[in-house]
Amino acid sequence: MESVAGRFASLGPGTSCAGVDYPRILDGEQDFVLFHRTLPWDHAPGTLLLAEAGGLSLRPDGTPYHPADDRVGLLNAADEACWKTAASLLFSAA
Repeated sequence: MESVAGRFASLGPGTSCAGVDYPRILDGEQDFVLFHRTLPWDHAPGTLLLAEAGGLSLRPDGTPYHPADDRVGLLNAADEACWKTAASLLFSAA
């Protein structure tokens, strides 16, 4: 993360707690959050709430999140434009 931090106006560490970070996106306190682990009990409820609110939860490769998929990496954002911006800054070659 340190290698891309300069690409953002402000980049915080997050809380490392899905139960806190998803509501922060929904409340407008955060624009996005990137999780490494994607355990279904952490992310199935949050991704559903985020989708219902117009947000987006996709893997770094752009594929949708599915609770049975045990790959690592999940980028959640307030909307599609935010997801695309964050993904381009986080995952583009330095």
